[in-house]
Amino acid sequence: MSDGRLLYLNENSRKFAGFNKERSPFVIIGIPMDITSSYRPGSRFAPSSIRESAQYIEFYSIRNDVDMGEIGFNDVGDIILHPSNVEENISRISSVINYFHENGKITISIGGEHTITAGVIKGVKREGLCLVSFDAHLDLRDEYMGYRYDHACVMRRISEYGVKIIEVGTRAVSKEEIEYARQKGITFFTPQQVRLLGVKETSRRIITSIQECKSLYISFDMDGIDPAYAPGVATPEPDGLDPSTLLDIINLIADKRVIGFDVVEVSPSYDTSGITSVLASRIILETAATVYKSRSL
Repeated sequence: MSDGRLLYLNENSRKFAGFNKERSPFVIIGIPMDITSSYRPGSRFAPSSIRESAQYIEFYSIRNDVDMGEIGFNDVGDIILHPSNVEENISRISSVINYFHENGKITISIGGEHTITAGVIKGVKREGLCLVSFDAHLDLRDEYMGYRYDHACVMRRISEYGVKIIEVGTRAVSKEEIEYARQKGITFFTPQQVRLLGVKETSRRIITSIQECKSLYISFDMDGIDPAYAPGVATPEPDGLDPSTLLDIINLIADKRVIGFDVVEVSPSYDTSGITSVLASRIILETAATVYKSRSL
């Protein structure tokens, strides 16, 4: 790969379950950054941990009747990141993502802290783009302790890019964020609302919200899931979604408009049993299978 946008790509990183199928529509990119983590750091080690966990899961999706072992993934390695400059890293991330996006690939980014999503979104065509984020937090603060490029501000920055945002799993917010969400018409669903509405009605409302979208991006902050199922995250919050509910929603809302997705905020040093990394790898597989199936219909 001689394109200058790939200057910061380290292709020698561990591969996702050993996959390196260049013809796959899915490109996996590790983005090991956790510079602004405010509670439990270590998500920079998640790309390696999730890739390793993926070696031990089955790659046939019963939900979708798709064998992802046959489709495969093209794991192109990790982006080489600056140790302390978030803005520089966002630039590097956007350059790499832009290359694969222009080449028609569906990018799967493994973080890293949630701030990486701002870099990903900068690298894609944003006209008519909608983002569905599964997250305990709204991440709509204008700044956090004086800093505007922080994991607590990532959705605020993306909103400023002109992207429509829908958030699912919300339960840890500030008054400032609620006010901004109402002002900008950002729809969010708490776990309680999801339980009361049920998967089908929640999904129907999300589908209605994204009906106008030309393209769709999905972001999975693993703290959107209850810590009973995903304990190894940077900022855990009780009373979250269960994995089956999340995957059921994805099965209903993800379609051929999906241009990419990410999994962020796994902190392996707090994941002593490894189940959070295993769940992250399963989410990657099932989401890819859903998107592949939608494009095959």
